[in-house]
Amino acid sequence: MRLKLKTAPASEPISLEEAKLHLKVDGGADNALITALIITARQLAEKETHRKFITQTWLMVRDKFKEVIEIPDPPLQSVTSIKAIEGYGSYVDDDSNSGQPILSLAATADFAVGDRVIIGRGGSREEELVVLTVQADASITLTTNLVLAHTATQGDRAEKYELVDKGKYNVDAAENSYGRIRSTSWPAHRGFDSIILEYILGYGDEAADLPTALKEGMFVMIAHMYENRGGEGAVKARVHALEEARILFAPYKVMRI
Repeated sequence: MRLKLKTAPASEPISLEEAKLHLKVDGGADNALITALIITARQLAEKETHRKFITQTWLMVRDKFKEVIEIPDPPLQSVTSIKAIEGYGSYVDDDSNSGQPILSLAATADFAVGDRVIIGRGGSREEELVVLTVQADASITLTTNLVLAHTATQGDRAEKYELVDKGKYNVDAAENSYGRIRSTSWPAHRGFDSIILEYILGYGDEAADLPTALKEGMFVMIAHMYENRGGEGAVKARVHALEEARILFAPYKVMRI
């Protein structure tokens, strides 16, 4: 199982203005430092509690399905999609440029009209499109134009997948425990690096959605790290800051049974 952050939080639980007010700091000389400390405090607090705070999108990549799949770091807001890679696919053969729908492939035998395709999965040129026509041993035409350029030199590959119907699985999005996804009829897949779950975590889009104690714990951490910034003591300050805040985080720490 591999986890990857797809979309980071659009904001932090504590604003720069709130942090500066708490620290009794005027002026903007330390704005960059304080902003960095806010992010550090949030990341350490998330790791300590095994939770995610502000809305963020994650990907889980698995080798196989289980009847019940657990989603770490609650609260789980929703499951966006589950994809099952059906085959190994084909490498892009020639240049396939942006603004046109033709994707040149080294082999096309495994593709058919209507197939869903991921191009360049996991890379900076990842795109998802649907096959419109297949030109044997040459290329596939997609329903819309490519947004990005893809070439064999770049190592891009087209893989077909099945999008799992939401009606075929149930989601348990309990706030204080791991989220769960259950199905007894998962689709077939190739068996390696083949299951892609996309889901949304966090209490909500706004800082006000978080329990007050979590924000208070972050304020404690930010203050401690700011007062002990710089030099060799900066790393130790992070450890001590977390120790001071743990009493506030304790009721929200997710424990596995």
